[in-house]
Parts: sequence; C-alpha cells; structure tokens
Amino acid sequence: MNIAELTRIIEKRAPLSLQAEWDNSGWQLLGASPKQEIGRVLVALEMTSAVAEEACDAGAEVVITHHPLIFSSLHRVDSNEVTGNLIYSLIRAGISVYASHTPFDRCRGGNNDYLAALLHLQDVALPETDEEGYLRVGYVDGECDIAEYTQQLVRWLGLDRRSLRFCGDAGRPAAKIAVCTGAGGDFIYAAHQAGCDLFITGDLKYHTAQTAKELGLNVLDIGHYGSEKIFIDNMCAYLRTMMADGSCEIIASKLNLDPFDQLL
Repeated sequence: MNIAELTRIIEKRAPLSLQAEWDNSGWQLLGASPKQEIGRVLVALEMTSAVAEEACDAGAEVVITHHPLIFSSLHRVDSNEVTGNLIYSLIRAGISVYASHTPFDRCRGGNNDYLAALLHLQDVALPETDEEGYLRVGYVDGECDIAEYTQQLVRWLGLDRRSLRFCGDAGRPAAKIAVCTGAGGDFIYAAHQAGCDLFITGDLKYHTAQTAKELGLNVLDIGHYGSEKIFIDNMCAYLRTMMADGSCEIIASKLNLDPFDQLL
C-alpha cells in the first residue's frame, strides 16, 4: 500500500468534491511521495498531542482524522502555539495527516448514514428539505416516546446521559427522526419541514434551541463528540474492507477526546 493508493481508497467513498466551501479536507501534512509504501495507519477523530504520541507508539506513518488539523488560515507555524507544535512534532516523527471532514459527513456510508444505522432507523433517506446533503431521516422500528427512545440511544452509542441536552416534549411519540452529526443547528428548519418528531444533533446553541421550541420541533443534543466519535469505527471498517489483503494495518485510536468532563 502506498500514499497514492490510500488517497484513492479514501476518496472513493468520500471524494473531495463533496467538501463544503469553508472546509479544508484532504492532506494536511504530506511528507512523502505518492509512491511511498506505508504499513500502518491510525484513525482518530482529530489530531491532538496525545494522538500524535499514540501514532508514534504504534509506528503509524499516516493518521486519518475527521476534523482537519489545519482549518482556518495558517499564517505561520509557531511551536509555542498548539497547532504549530503539533505540526513540528508530526514532521519530526515523519507522520503524514489526512482529514476527511465534510466529505465524510455527506457521502453515502459516511457519518450520518452510520449514525442512522446505529440508531436502528428504517428507510433512511436524504430529505428534499436539505439541499446541502447532511441530514438523514428515518423511522423508528416500533412504538415508543422520545424519552424511551433516548434511553435506548444512550446504550447504543455508549453515551453518558448527563452529557445530553433536550428541548421539547419528551412524552411525544418518536416515529420520524432526523440526524446530523457534529454541529447541526443550521438544519432545524429542514428537519421541521421534513415533518420529523425528533432531531438528533450536537452543539445546539441557546437561540437555536429557542427557535426549535417555537417551531414545536423536539431536539436532542448528544454533543459534538458524542455524535462524531463514530467516525473511527466507521472509517476503520471501510479501510479494512478495502485492504482485505492485509497490505496495510488499520489501527483505531483508543483515546477519549471528549474535552468536557462531568462534575460530580
């Protein structure tokens, strides 16, 4: 397996043509030629100093992340700053970094399809109300209210119930559900117009929650990390399927990168 082949495999599922204008997916650091052979790839939600150390310990030549290492304009590389220090550390270790962000949110089989599957939704589709291609809408298999469905969701996703936030009426039936991983507050109108009983996303802002209440849309905020940590298992499963010949070892990061802690 070489760099060019790895790029082709990633972008076969999540082509860069799917990325949003504001995004910066693709190679973040590339210190090798396209023909360089690689034997180990680490998959993580994002790049941190702990992930860089994990990659070094694992002997990985490449780290694939969901969140870009270089997101906004980078005018200088300063080892006294967080991003600059990471770049210096990775270059010294000879580790290249690829990010698949909005392409992996939008693509078929990506984060949103994977979340819908984990939530046991049926007949999942992209609603006509979302022209940007992030939302997935599906139906609950059986009858339950939102409170009961949330109890199952916590178990399915391995979440701490204390990290969830909800606005609406938890006693309402949960039948038609919209999901959007990451920060999906911009899609509350699309979820409402699609006739959903519940919208599951992360990073819901105060004023967005007030708007949802006015619309009568129930929204469950499972956190940015809670909704996107699934990237690791999803990307690893895809890469291992595409490399069934064992040409490259795919390693799943074992780190909990949720920056928020629960107070006792």
